Amino acid sequence: MAKYLVASFPWSSDMGNDVANALGLMHVVLETKQFPDGESYIRYPIDISTYDGLILIQRAYPEQNTRLIQAMLAIHAAHDLGVKRVHVILPYLPYSRQDRRFRDGEPVSLQTMLSLLSSLGASSIITVDVHKPEAFRVANTQCINIEPFKLYADRLRGIKDAVLLSPDIGSLWRVGKVSEYLGVSFSYLEKFRDRVTGEVTMKPKELDVAGKEVFIIDDIIATGGTIIEATKILRSLGAIRIHAIATHCLLLNMADSRMFDAGVSSITCSNTIPTRYSEVNVNQLIINVLKELVT
Repeated sequence: MAKYLVASFPWSSDMGNDVANALGLMHVVLETKQFPDGESYIRYPIDISTYDGLILIQRAYPEQNTRLIQAMLAIHAAHDLGVKRVHVILPYLPYSRQDRRFRDGEPVSLQTMLSLLSSLGASSIITVDVHKPEAFRVANTQCINIEPFKLYADRLRGIKDAVLLSPDIGSLWRVGKVSEYLGVSFSYLEKFRDRVTGEVTMKPKELDVAGKEVFIIDDIIATGGTIIEATKILRSLGAIRIHAIATHCLLLNMADSRMFDAGVSSITCSNTIPTRYSEVNVNQLIINVLKELVT
């Protein structure tokens, strides 16, 4: 059997501990620092040349540019030191929203990131609830997207008069999967985004939300603008409470405060990005995937 090591960055050590304990592996925390000019330094604190494989865990947000470079340095160093297989866990995958060329002259940033990780020798890239799963692929590297939707359904089970809502057609499939577990109705709001200015406008579909609790489910809450606009529409349609559920909560510019001010009753996120709202723990889902890869 191949000999594996779990290595995590300091802000991912809780996840590293859970993974290592579940798989019966040793866990080390990488040394990191920033040089005065802003460049990144990483170091494995033990001799990793005796290991066949490595599980590398990096929460790549915030400071995603720095943290992605750190992950790349760690992948390259592992191979350079003789490790044959490196499974890279990026619970939230930065740059994944630019999964196609929206305007002439743009990069497809998701493919840029995946190509870089693959070229450095990542055997697999594992993430949770990537923005567009069908775009999450690259030659020569296994790309694994973990879906947390059963965990959301387990939290909502037993709630009466619930409606599941996607803030746009793009995430309707997410809401549909949660609905499959619960057997409750779901729908979506039509959203239009100006590709130049970024301004978002929304148009409601025919929704029966009067007197009901609405759960808006999406992959990312960034500025909260989509949730805030949806809340206004749903309030006008008679919803009694509106809850936001998202896998990755960036919560930029005090988005949570602005969402609560707009009438959102609760925010629930996963621990892919630790926040005060990280009530859904995806560690076991990651462990389940790793068991198939390394045992």
